[in-house]
Amino acid sequence: MITASRFRTGSACLLTLFLIATPLFAKENAKQLYENATTLQQKLKSTDNLQKQQSEWKKVIDAFRRVYYSYPSSSYSDNSLFQVGALYAEMGARFDDALFYRRACSAYQFLIEQYSSSSLVVDAMLEYIRISRDELHQQDDAEDMAAKLKKRSPKMAAALSKPASDDSGGRAVLKSLRHYTGDNYSRIVLDFDREVSFKRNRITDPDRLYFDFNNTSASKELLKQNFPVDDGFIKQIRVGQNQEKTARVVVDVKSIENYDVFPLYHPFRLIIDVQGKKTSVAKAAPQVPAPAPATATSPATNVTENQPVPLDKKDIPLTPPEMAQANTSGRYSLARQLGLKVNRIVVDPGHGGQDPGAMHNGLVEKDITLDVSLRLKKILEDTYNYDVMMTRGQDKFIALEERTAYANSNSADLFVSVHVNSSRNKRVRGVETYYLNFATTPAAMEVAARENAIAEKNMGELQKLTAAIALNSKIEESRELATLIQNNLVGSLNKRYSTTNLGVKQAPFYVLIGAQMPSILAEISFISNEKEADLLGDDSYKQSVAQGIARGIQNYIETLADTRVTQNFNFPKAAK
Repeated sequence: MITASRFRTGSACLLTLFLIATPLFAKENAKQLYENATTLQQKLKSTDNLQKQQSEWKKVIDAFRRVYYSYPSSSYSDNSLFQVGALYAEMGARFDDALFYRRACSAYQFLIEQYSSSSLVVDAMLEYIRISRDELHQQDDAEDMAAKLKKRSPKMAAALSKPASDDSGGRAVLKSLRHYTGDNYSRIVLDFDREVSFKRNRITDPDRLYFDFNNTSASKELLKQNFPVDDGFIKQIRVGQNQEKTARVVVDVKSIENYDVFPLYHPFRLIIDVQGKKTSVAKAAPQVPAPAPATATSPATNVTENQPVPLDKKDIPLTPPEMAQANTSGRYSLARQLGLKVNRIVVDPGHGGQDPGAMHNGLVEKDITLDVSLRLKKILEDTYNYDVMMTRGQDKFIALEERTAYANSNSADLFVSVHVNSSRNKRVRGVETYYLNFATTPAAMEVAARENAIAEKNMGELQKLTAAIALNSKIEESRELATLIQNNLVGSLNKRYSTTNLGVKQAPFYVLIGAQMPSILAEISFISNEKEADLLGDDSYKQSVAQGIARGIQNYIETLADTRVTQNFNFPKAAK
């Protein structure tokens, strides 16, 4: 769920600032403004003299404010608001001024109210509670926000009420680790009680990775044991307290081509993805029994109606391999130049278990996404004969990092996440599709696409084949997949219903991060809109949604390379 229209001015002053700021920064997009603000923030944090001047802090705050003043509906707005709150909170501590703490709370409250579907809302609530309780000593405000937190995230509210039980001396705590593995992929998830900084390195003889976490203590449970993995990539994982204030995680590797590290938040986790070729023990070939000798009553050459007719290769009219089509931008992405294909699709029903998603008009998002995803799976299997897997087939909580890990470890070629939209503006309606956004001549690209059309590789092997440049190609193919799904979703619904086409957009959804294949997130209607909520409760509407997504997937796959050596050939009927 995302919020389509989340910004509302809180006062005439804020509206004035917005109107002034818009023309000033119209030439810069939200991403550029956010990156500029981040650069200023890094400079401030690394320069002691600048930190002593309130004016320098306010420059950085103003830079982040420009993002949501100029682009209030962009995916950078909630992040910018959170940074404003964090900077004011730091100013409150540094300059011992309650005014800055109050401004921090105002920024967090603005984020909570106007960007209610943001993944940062829970963190904003926690910070609001901490500042109100510990710094401003406003217990009533803290308790009011704690009640809202309990409704939003019962698990985090329960953790907030528990007294601290570790003896880390104020340091961060490495609480636990988890591991997932697949054919050419292995993932380690490290769970912390807060955000940490770290250093990483790789050492040979023996080959291993190590990660040092500053001002961090490992839990006693982790220190007591090693974690044998032996999955072909990783031998074992070891946790130690390298120094009093430094926790170390060592990954002893067996076979590795490259590895990626990225954080996830709410709560803070560090993800370590290891890619390579799994080493395996050779197995003896299975014994195949010799065919039984032919008898007079059962001649070996006899063919029944249910057996295939043996054909001589010379009888089959060969046609040239069909190369991939250019995408809707008229380009041949790297995936198309390599002739990659699709066989396995992972469908991801959004939310589940204790994470209900959006709830409006008597409906719950997690129930709708599961219903539509099961319909989508059936269509893809029965109509198009694809191998389809689901991240969940029941009302079960699945962490975001586990969803793409599941797709990666099962060598999926496409990842499709199904969600239901919500907005504070109850009139907003429609459907939209998202993708993640983070040979040099057309002639050369076309040649590559034609020459690779016969390739037997699948889309899921894209990252392994081209580790250095797969990211851009993945984005291009994800955009193409999103475009065709959006077009077909709108077309399917408009046959019987009237929907609004909100288009294809890009955003940094955590559920798509780390996917090694083209991946999209479909927002299939607004549960917050009364009319669309009624439709989401109707089985025929949900079937139309599933049919539209399925047809979009099929349209996308049809644009990829294929080999049809028996096209338009009529096989002879079996002898009777």
